[in-house]
Amino acid sequence: MQYNKQAGRVALATILCMGGLVCTGAAASRLVDNGAATLSPTNPEGNIFRATQTVLGGIGHQLIIPYFTVQAGNATLINLINTDNSNAKAVKIRFRGASNADSVLDFQVFLSPGDMWTANVSRGADGRAVLTTNDVSCTIPQTISGTAFSTSRVNPRLTGDALAAETREGYVEIINMADIPWLAIDVTGGPIGPGTPPFGRSLARPNPLYTAVKHVNRVAPCYSTPASADALNLLQNDPTTLGAAYALGLRAPSTGLTANWTIINVPQSGAATGEALALEVCNPYTGEPSRGAIVFFPQNNAAAATPDLFTADPTLRTSNVGPTGVQDGKGTPFAGLPLPMAVARNADLPDLSTLYVIGSPGNDPVYPLYQAEVLSKRLATLSVMNEYITDPSVNAQTDWVLSTPTRRYAVGLDYRTAAPGAFGVGYSRFVGRDYFGANINYSSSGQQLCSPAAPASYDREETIIYPTNFIPQPPTQPIRICGAVTVLAFNAVGADSTLGSTVTRINFSTTGLRDGWVQLNLITLSSGQGNFPAEFGTVDPPGGNGIPVLGRAFTRVGKGGLSANFGASWEHRYTRPVP
Repeated sequence: MQYNKQAGRVALATILCMGGLVCTGAAASRLVDNGAATLSPTNPEGNIFRATQTVLGGIGHQLIIPYFTVQAGNATLINLINTDNSNAKAVKIRFRGASNADSVLDFQVFLSPGDMWTANVSRGADGRAVLTTNDVSCTIPQTISGTAFSTSRVNPRLTGDALAAETREGYVEIINMADIPWLAIDVTGGPIGPGTPPFGRSLARPNPLYTAVKHVNRVAPCYSTPASADALNLLQNDPTTLGAAYALGLRAPSTGLTANWTIINVPQSGAATGEALALEVCNPYTGEPSRGAIVFFPQNNAAAATPDLFTADPTLRTSNVGPTGVQDGKGTPFAGLPLPMAVARNADLPDLSTLYVIGSPGNDPVYPLYQAEVLSKRLATLSVMNEYITDPSVNAQTDWVLSTPTRRYAVGLDYRTAAPGAFGVGYSRFVGRDYFGANINYSSSGQQLCSPAAPASYDREETIIYPTNFIPQPPTQPIRICGAVTVLAFNAVGADSTLGSTVTRINFSTTGLRDGWVQLNLITLSSGQGNFPAEFGTVDPPGGNGIPVLGRAFTRVGKGGLSANFGASWEHRYTRPVP
């Protein structure tokens, strides 16, 4: 397929649901469901998925929690809610590390209608994050409470506590892979009306998978009966056709998920809360929530077939050939060790780049790049603004979280390179160039990738300072934000700060200004253009695209000599590119 970037954007915005019923290919776990039960009532010919809307604190098909941490006595509490009172949901949850968005824990949760799933992430005895829960919703694996986060995907040269620290902070992806209706689905055929598929109708008998996950007297049966256990165990089969997905009890995913998260520090008597960012597929003609494609993959470590069809992650893609191949960020094919950098497992899928928002079967490796580009565009930011309070008279501290949840689908590090601190960098084309730029570079440790930014600090009385003593960047240069999640610790003294981050923390001095606000311009270096202050050289926004960022400011007041501690958090304010 010949790819033109502008044409690709147009295609992503206009492709209609196709009439085909079965995806072809070796492992078509991304399936378009045109069954009667999934058609929009205002668009009976088939749903159209033009774009993913982003709503902070909203309800959607997919969610992003921008930060979790278990550092410095903190724990993170997550509440995930299925607001759909008709359908159960098969949900993928994946925790990614702050350094390079490496997967450190993933599993599946099955929410019955109206269900809420809750969990706590805290620091374990060996230094790694541990997930615990008393929730009785079904999961795969069967037992997840007490599960320690894994270091198998992170930088293998790290050892000891440095390795464990890679699991202690990051962000979370939540994806509705499929709905689970209460009635079984016809897979044998038979006409159900003009223009609709010959199978997919609801049958007059219960869906065994729904029965397995639906709460009865406040408890889901899950693995407690042979029939329910069989229904869940069958999900280890990869549904390579739409009929196979129906047979497992799966339908196209609808909206309905929402989540809240809380960072709580019991030793310091502090807490701060936030809302997940919701991504919702909508019908462009009516604006009503529509349905995505079935993106169910078995929760196991078997090698995923044809991963290039399902992810834009350059560390998992297998080819450097042609317009969809992994490249080096300079427009030439990746020339390091043979691809892939890491073998994709079934459990690595789906991710946020798995094609979800258009109705084509999509069996082409360009489609995950489309998906990642659209999501990046929705999150793209030219500047971030928020408050800071660091008045020492009340022991105030402020940290900012800057999370880039689509960066992993643009650029990734190849940990196989032999020299310590030297890594190969692979780009997924279009997304990498459009939003992160070829000038992305390493942190001083070589463990994270960094993007430049230009801050301007204000106090409460209009004083403005463009800092020149930002560490580790040399004076008169833009600062660097490093990692998939960066934490800026304002005017921090020593290691202490509100969040206690260590993995991607940057101590940020406002040069004598103790309280006020900051505008952080997300930029890329250039020559001869730009309107930013001369102290930072000549810079401009990266082609007007911005960088996909979200996050919050966290403030703590009263630690130390005061008799009580107080905390607050505020969502960043964003300047977006012109559409």
